[in-house]
This record gives sequence, C-alpha cells and structure tokens, in this order.
Amino acid sequence: GINAEYGKQWYQRRVRGIFVCFLSCLVVLFADSIREMYVYTGQDKKLDMGSAAAPSAQEHVLMRLFRAQRNFYITGISLFLLIVLRTMLSRVSNIARLEANNEAIHKQAVAAGTMNKTLLEENSALKKLSAGKEDLLEEVKKIEELKDAVKAAERKAETSKADADAMRKQSENLTMEYDRLLVEHQKLQDACMPTDKKSE
Repeated sequence: GINAEYGKQWYQRRVRGIFVCFLSCLVVLFADSIREMYVYTGQDKKLDMGSAAAPSAQEHVLMRLFRAQRNFYITGISLFLLIVLRTMLSRVSNIARLEANNEAIHKQAVAAGTMNKTLLEENSALKKLSAGKEDLLEEVKKIEELKDAVKAAERKAETSKADADAMRKQSENLTMEYDRLLVEHQKLQDACMPTDKKSE
C-alpha cells in the first residue's frame, strides 16, 4: 500500500545518500593521491646527493611517492568498482521493477480475461433468460387466450342454460295449459252427456 511505497522510496533515498558519500570520499582521496604523486614525482632527483642526509631524504620522498601511487591505484580501482557496482545495482533494480511491472500487467491481463469471460457468460445467460422470457410471454399470451376462450365458452354455456331453462319453463307452462284444457274438455264432455241422455 502507501506505507510500503513510502518505505521503499525512503530506502532508495538512503542507499543513494550512502553511495554519494562513498563516491565523494573516494573522489577526494583519488584527487589527493594524484596531487601527492604530482608533488613527489621527480623530487628524488632534485636532492643534493653530496650531503649526508640525501639518502634518507631520498628514501622519504620515494616512500611518499610509493604511498601516493598506492593510494592512487586503490582509490582509482575502488572508484571504478563502486561505479560498476552502482551501475549493476541500478540495472538489477530496473530489471526487478520491469519484472514486477510485467507480472502486474500479466495479472491484470489474466484478471481482464477472466472478467471478459465472466461478462460473456453473463451476457449469454442474459440472452438465454431473455429468450426464455419471450417464450414465457408467449405461453402467458396463449394462456390468456385460452382463458378468454374459456370465458366465452362459459358465457355461451350460461346463455344456452338460460335458453334451456326458458324452454323448459315454456314446456311446463304448455303442459300445464294442455292439462287444463283437457280437464275443461272433459268437463264439457261430462256436461254435454247427461243432456243427450235426457233427450233420448
């Protein structure tokens, strides 16, 4: 997170500061060794070899010159190795950062592929659901049509039943009227028969 990134930057700044300190020290020592080499080079030949102190002075000059040359080679090689080491560390750090970025990009690509696959599956599922919904709507429409047909049949049945009830009532009325007429006819016949007998 943020703390890890801050810690990494702080560590890089600290390493860079230490490198600059070592480099500065080596540059100063290298320049001092060059100065001493310049100072003591040829000093042994300028000494008066006739004096009694000449051999001792010559040895002292040669010793200082040897130390200056030694310091020159040590600091020069150390400076060169430090620059090489710094370059190698920088390249290793860049390679590690590039590998980390590559891994992160690879993970992002895998995640994007997985998300894309998931979205495609969800899209396919939605299409199937949409097709199923359309089929369901068709079935619902057919059911509604069947309900309407059943209601129409029920209305027709009720109408037919009402007509049948009316016809039955009419038939009952006709039967009752017929029976009444028969009774009246019988009464008339009975009323007429005694008259005929009396006339005989």
